[in-house]
Amino acid sequence: MVANASPALCEDVVIEVLRESYEEAHEALIRAGIEISIKRMRTITNALGRRSVELRDANKDGNKIEESCAGQIIAVAVDGGRTLIRTNSKGRPLASGYHGFSADWREPKLFTIYEVDEKGRKRKKGVVRCDGTFGGPDALVELLAAELRRIDAANAIRVIFLGDGARWIWNRIDDIVEKAQIAPDRVLHCLDYYHAVEHLAKIAEAKSFPSQKERDKWLAKMKKMLKTSTPQAFLDELQEAKCRGNHTIKCELNYFHKNSNAISYAEFTENNLPIGSGAIESAVRRVVNLRIKGAGTFWHLENAEAILHMRCQLKSGNWNKFYEDLLNSQAA
Repeated sequence: MVANASPALCEDVVIEVLRESYEEAHEALIRAGIEISIKRMRTITNALGRRSVELRDANKDGNKIEESCAGQIIAVAVDGGRTLIRTNSKGRPLASGYHGFSADWREPKLFTIYEVDEKGRKRKKGVVRCDGTFGGPDALVELLAAELRRIDAANAIRVIFLGDGARWIWNRIDDIVEKAQIAPDRVLHCLDYYHAVEHLAKIAEAKSFPSQKERDKWLAKMKKMLKTSTPQAFLDELQEAKCRGNHTIKCELNYFHKNSNAISYAEFTENNLPIGSGAIESAVRRVVNLRIKGAGTFWHLENAEAILHMRCQLKSGNWNKFYEDLLNSQAA
């Protein structure tokens, strides 16, 4: 398929590399009776990764429905991680034969899509999609919109976007919805409840109270109100916490006002809709933190993009279809 390796060998090598470091993957393959060098493993992985990203990018403008979520409730969550990207120094290699390099942190941006059951939880046997890119917010918009078209999100009952309130996410939702051909009246925004509570706690810490007991009492009251009252009633009560000259409280109040259209938690829970973005935080941890991000781990950008894309397919349970499509594209 690539690098004069059979499809079976390519799959065996890449799956091990996606799970562990090259050294650990090499040991696992040797134990399985596959005699191969780490250099050849890198060649196979990089070649297969480039092909997979090329295929993904070639298909992102299509409208072909692969699996329909019509009549379902869909949750879409977006977040970012951190990875060290390596840039080789200009000029000749060092006397050792290696290039000097610099390494800078880059943020891979990920999304996850899943169906929601009647209790507001992730449907066990429902559609699940996950992908990511180092290409920036606009590149993620294109990937996410394409994936929503492929699962027929336009015919879903509801599409709820979950996030931590970052403006790079919220400011692009309308664009995503338009590109995915979803009717705006089917779309909901939800600020992750646990992030909202963290910001509420910052106000409690900055606000003056006679004692810690009174501070805890106020925070418990506001958390309950956040979850059970209307956004306007919560904001009216929260406004009473305003203290002249307190920068922290001013910033946190502004955070809640900016996200006032995404904190209707009472309505969400009444309609059995999710209010937490734990799915994407788990995806960032499993896809990025446990393999791509690590002490002393540096990636060339195109290799990081490929590993990110392929690991998303592996960890979301979509590897078999992903690899079959890749083989079919090669055959074609």
